[in-house]
Amino acid sequence: MFKEYLRYLLGRGQVRIILAIRSVLLILVLAAVPSMQAGGAVALLFVLLVLAFLGTYVANGYVIRSKMDPKRPVELPQYLVFFFLLVLFTLALFLLLNFLITPFIGPETKAVFEKYAEDPTKPMPAELTRLYLITPFLMGLVFYLIIPVLFAKLNIVQGLKALPSCIKRSDYVVAAWTPYVIMFVPTLIMFLISGSEEAVTSFFGQIVILFVLFFSLTSDIFLQYPTYYLIRTKEEPEEPTE
Repeated sequence: MFKEYLRYLLGRGQVRIILAIRSVLLILVLAAVPSMQAGGAVALLFVLLVLAFLGTYVANGYVIRSKMDPKRPVELPQYLVFFFLLVLFTLALFLLLNFLITPFIGPETKAVFEKYAEDPTKPMPAELTRLYLITPFLMGLVFYLIIPVLFAKLNIVQGLKALPSCIKRSDYVVAAWTPYVIMFVPTLIMFLISGSEEAVTSFFGQIVILFVLFFSLTSDIFLQYPTYYLIRTKEEPEEPTE
């Protein structure tokens, strides 16, 4: 199914154009970071570049999703309204998950965090390392399970109603979590070696950085794959017989 998805993307020439623009914008954003202290026009230019960079994700999301279901093409106004509501829902879900996770952080870990915050230059304690690895990973699993269903329905309420039946499908869970785990591995490795400058600047470290950048530039493509999988594998209702 993933090969079929890639063929679908290759047939959407706009995707390649948007990815090229996104890559150029990322280079410009990184180049503008050292000049941020100048303020004024440079700071305004940096903000505009960041907004344009983020806008490529909105545009690419629409291009990928618009023709995914040939029987139900998506119009731009419909997608923009859905995307705005999706952003609000995602923020609410993030706050909810953070609220649910906080009670599991014991007082010892909180004390370690406060001590580390006083001098962040010191090596990160093992407790915080585990916390910073496990928490985002678990949140990502939840997001990658829910968001594709919402994209498939293009409606928050209908997506939430369809969610229970979708997560009962082991094939969908595999389709949703496999891309996420693949993308998370380079980030995990980068996090683990970030404390060693030699490891980061080594050939291996540079390869890991390239993978992190690649997945950052193509994360929306991987996120839309479970949506494509849901739409192309849904069971069509049987026609009533007369």
